Amino acid sequence: MQPPVNERLVTVFSSRTHFASIEAELIQSLLRSAGVSSWVTRENVIKQPGGNVIVQVLASDAADAEALLREAEAAGTAQQ
Repeated sequence: MQPPVNERLVTVFSSRTHFASIEAELIQSLLRSAGVSSWVTRENVIKQPGGNVIVQVLASDAADAEALLREAEAAGTAQQ
């Protein structure tokens, strides 16, 4: 699914680690389960670790997405 042409996208995750693709897929799954549309973009991934993986959401959903990610991170930290 492509983002709407007239909507601005906001990056809620960006990473260049070897696990970036896995993290991005998990984040996208979390967002999708909460009803937030997101898009994963991979830039220069063939040249790891120089590649970049980002997750973007519509600007109108950015606050909700960031709150979800903070909650998920806090829950993960609490379990460690």
